[in-house]
Amino acid sequence: MNDNMKLMLNEKPLKMLFKLGVPAILIALFDEINGVIDTIFLGQHVASEAVSAMSVAIPFLLIISAISLLFTEGAGIAISRYLGGNNYEQANRVFNNTLFISVFLSVVIGLLSFMFMEDILKLFQLDPITYNYALQYLEVIALAMPFVVLAMVLSKMIYTEGYTIVLIKVTFIQIISNVMLNYIALAILKIGIRGAGLATMLSFIIQVGLMIRFIRTDKMLIKLNYKDFKLSINYFKEIVPLGMATFVTVLLLSFTFGLESKVMAVFGDKALAVQTITGNLFSVTSSITSGIMSSALILMSYSVGAKNYKRFTELIKISAILVFSISILVNLPVVIKPELIGKIFTDNAQLIEIFIVPAVLYALASPFIFTTNVVLYAMQPVGMANTSTTLFFLQQIVFFAPLLFLLRNFGFDYAILAQPIAEIVGGLITLILIPVFFRKIKKAFEISDDGMALSK
Repeated sequence: MNDNMKLMLNEKPLKMLFKLGVPAILIALFDEINGVIDTIFLGQHVASEAVSAMSVAIPFLLIISAISLLFTEGAGIAISRYLGGNNYEQANRVFNNTLFISVFLSVVIGLLSFMFMEDILKLFQLDPITYNYALQYLEVIALAMPFVVLAMVLSKMIYTEGYTIVLIKVTFIQIISNVMLNYIALAILKIGIRGAGLATMLSFIIQVGLMIRFIRTDKMLIKLNYKDFKLSINYFKEIVPLGMATFVTVLLLSFTFGLESKVMAVFGDKALAVQTITGNLFSVTSSITSGIMSSALILMSYSVGAKNYKRFTELIKISAILVFSISILVNLPVVIKPELIGKIFTDNAQLIEIFIVPAVLYALASPFIFTTNVVLYAMQPVGMANTSTTLFFLQQIVFFAPLLFLLRNFGFDYAILAQPIAEIVGGLITLILIPVFFRKIKKAFEISDDGMALSK
């Protein structure tokens, strides 16, 4: 047993959650900041309609993520197994196959999206100005898709080998590049919303270049090598099931956000802008809490393998407290000074006024929503991954979609609340299932209902 394994199994849970979680949180936050950067620059240097166009871009970007995650998440698990077993040849084969497939699919889908973007956007029933902005931005993003996906694949591989500091550095450089390029394109050259898309694309090209340079060093065990590309049906049988849960989750988010954008478009460009801004703020909390839970999930999995019931339950408790506390701290400024937060994104006084109520309600609901998500994460290592996926499906499709169409009849102020209400209902159902969850935990750890171990 090496020192790292000992830490995973024996180090204080709180210390390990910070050690593993902080890099994951920073990387997730950096990823979310890209959308926030474009939104801020568009709101300050173009128009509120340009911000509205970003609400249409979000589901498109989520689809890009889903395509990449279908393979990268599964590949990350598989590569970790092979590296742990010193099977470097198979690890490199999985890496290079994943890289080729992800980039190939992103090129095909990116080109098709570029060719049919006008037809895609007509589904959203946008007003002419917002439609034009969305078309200009998404045509660029469609062409940038291979670089975005390539960045996601390379990031996952570097993270799999534990080089989190390197990943933080290159991701930070990408963010700074995006800010500088946005400023040059929008504030100095004034080339409009296409400039925001070009800035994003160029910043990802810079990030990809830096990551390829690092992977080619002797530090990495996995290498870029076209000779390792040996695609077979066994690759798909191994990788796709491992990444399917994450793929379905992100795909559902894309669908529901796109559906919400279509409904919001009926209420005008300012409604779409509010949806974009509140969505960005909600995503910040999501990124931070997901970072905590990603690290907790690793530690919980170790506890299951070691049959350490006490440590597993302690991790659940500490994770829930951390997520709840951080959700409150992150959303407190929105509750106290929502108008000040709104001014960060736009100087349109009417838009800020519309933004305040949904922003505050989202902020108030966030601690409960994300704390109950702790249970959904904890279900995965004890054989309840399907239950977790089913609950998310119920939340996004069975609850959210009907609520959205029902509440739109009462106006925008009600329709925008469909998402947090659906998430709260999903959280309540999760709480109801907690007794079932703990029975499953006891079964996984071979503990009887009276707390005695059934076997060693």
